[in-house]
Amino acid sequence: TERRQARTAAPTPPEAPRTELRQSRLRRRATMHSSEAVAEGFLARSRRLGIRTSMDFSGNLIDAYGTNNQLQQHAVLETMMNVADVAHTMQSFNTFVKWNRRLFRELHAARSAERLPFDPSARWYENQIGFFNHYILPLAGKMKSCGVLGTTGDVFELFAAENLKRWKEEGEAISEEIVRSETSMNGGAAAPMGVRNGSRVGR
Repeated sequence: TERRQARTAAPTPPEAPRTELRQSRLRRRATMHSSEAVAEGFLARSRRLGIRTSMDFSGNLIDAYGTNNQLQQHAVLETMMNVADVAHTMQSFNTFVKWNRRLFRELHAARSAERLPFDPSARWYENQIGFFNHYILPLAGKMKSCGVLGTTGDVFELFAAENLKRWKEEGEAISEEIVRSETSMNGGAAAPMGVRNGSRVGR
């Protein structure tokens, strides 16, 4: 029967055009959208948003760029934007501590306003070490290895490593001072979510 023949049909020969396969994957992803216009917008954006749009959910690469040069440019730009977002961690230790304090102040204010579901003062010292180990140092390494800034790229990794070292030595005392001063400035430790003035606040 036709159904049996379809099941036993030979697999697509390896010489079949890979571009057609990539295009079919893009079309498959586009079908998630509600209209043809929205799907076309998705396909257009997928060609300019960066390296993340070059991989589908199964881990297969999608060639959303005309050349390898374009892919490399987008990857470098994305890395640079990520570095800019956490630039204080790759500058002097005093600069890092200054913006670390401001970050805690912002998170504590959000907690006090019941806009944050966790208490930032819990394990603040340890969390910074984890952040450096799992995000900052790998990111600094990517910035160095891409080579776009030449020998200057080494600076990001050097400052990040030095800041982590000093934070391990001095960060516990600094964290205690930040938590103490910032919570007292804002009326004490943040109350649990939904609790205000000792009573439960209805949702």
